[in-house]
Amino acid sequence: MNLSIHKLGQIKELLALTVLGLLSSLSASLLLKEATSDVISQHGNPIIHAYFEFARLIHHPLNVLILFLAPTIWLLALLSNYSIPRLALDCFGGYFVFRLLIGLIFVNGLLFVPAVSPSLLLGQILVFIPFFVMVWGWLIWRVDCFGRESPQQIVALSEAQGPCTSFDYYHTSIYSVLNQGKSGFVGKTRSGRLLVLIHHLMLINVLGLALARVYGLLQKML
Repeated sequence: MNLSIHKLGQIKELLALTVLGLLSSLSASLLLKEATSDVISQHGNPIIHAYFEFARLIHHPLNVLILFLAPTIWLLALLSNYSIPRLALDCFGGYFVFRLLIGLIFVNGLLFVPAVSPSLLLGQILVFIPFFVMVWGWLIWRVDCFGRESPQQIVALSEAQGPCTSFDYYHTSIYSVLNQGKSGFVGKTRSGRLLVLIHHLMLINVLGLALARVYGLLQKML
């Protein structure tokens, strides 16, 4: 079966969005496991209560079904010689951007309450950072490529060589985490520099949270 470059690109994007859905569901599942041990009643903190309620909403069976059923239907449509409207994919990706912002607010809020358990702290580190990396890779790729014939008009990739694809944006997002929080994105316009600044500040925040979680985990284990 011969697929156009456009459809292959949409299939790759669907796979990335499906992974985001998996990470989102996994994060909510880890939180809900803690809810079964009466954590909310033990601490009585409104931040913890709101965080678990948010996790319940994310992990609702209907929500989980949509997160995986929609990409499956769209993939079958692509393989059946149909195209997916760009707006549908952007709305799907936009949901994960919203999920990232809300999750980051709650995770920061949890710094001001007692650590819940080593498993929850470790789960936040292992799940939230990959989710952060992929959401930012998708977001900057969409902003940079929206309505333009060639990428790197709004945001340039410091490590990119030759023509760029969506993979290069995910790679740069990963590289930013591994490079001690130094963003691999470079803004070329005012809006691009603002976006990169937000990414850099959030990246520093996430890495700081990871260190705090590791410290809390070690305290619990010792």
